[in-house]
Amino acid sequence: MLLRFFFDAGSGVCLWAQDAEAKARFGYPVEAADLDVPEALRAEIEQLVTDYDDTFPWDDPGSNVTVEPDRTMFGYEEFPPFVTRVRDLLPRLRAALGPGFQIESDYEG
Repeated sequence: MLLRFFFDAGSGVCLWAQDAEAKARFGYPVEAADLDVPEALRAEIEQLVTDYDDTFPWDDPGSNVTVEPDRTMFGYEEFPPFVTRVRDLLPRLRAALGPGFQIESDYEG
């Protein structure tokens, strides 16, 4: 099964199904609660998504106000915040999911 890791503010997830098998099992967004991984790893994924969402100006998304730009990560910055956490998480997540899963990510370098 092929999954892709990326952030999408407000989605509540950071994993997305990329092939027919994964979409049949999870739909397109992949909820951490639906993963067969240890609870501590699931909680870490959920916290990472929460921390990412906390960088978004939810009160006024069209304000064009820069809110904590050092914390916002879209994946295209030279040194995106959260990259260390993502790079630490992905190998452990891959190991927990096992050989039937593949995870692609732009956050690994």
